[in-house]
Amino acid sequence: MGVKSKFTAADFRRELEKRYQRINRAIILQLQALGEELVNHARSLDTYKDQTGNLRASIGYVLIVNGVVYSHYFPDSKLGAATGRQLADELSSRAGKGYALIVVAGMDYAAAVESMGYDVLTSAEMLASSEFPKLKAKMLAKIKAMK
Repeated sequence: MGVKSKFTAADFRRELEKRYQRINRAIILQLQALGEELVNHARSLDTYKDQTGNLRASIGYVLIVNGVVYSHYFPDSKLGAATGRQLADELSSRAGKGYALIVVAGMDYAAAVESMGYDVLTSAEMLASSEFPKLKAKMLAKIKAMK
């Protein structure tokens, strides 16, 4: 007398795919929220005088999933936003498998502004370093609790 399953291998695969899709979507939503938080934080800094508005406008993110750009967030229509998005797209081509969240300040003088002691992205990077481990732990707990 053996054990007889009440489901087929195809049923099992479908259930695994549904769970994968739920997990994937949850990860994407959390990374998008984190990206928006980081961008909004960096854009809200008042440590430098942004004379043209282009530096602040060039701050945004791109989310890459398995090497494919999934979404952008550049909440401005100024020239800087297009420059930031172009830089983000260039950097996204280096992303491999998995998830990548790239936050940029796209103007070529952003590093020079940072080197003068002003905060363009530094505090956003520190915020990411503290928030990402919390996000990861929260997501792993949710995945373990899935039924």
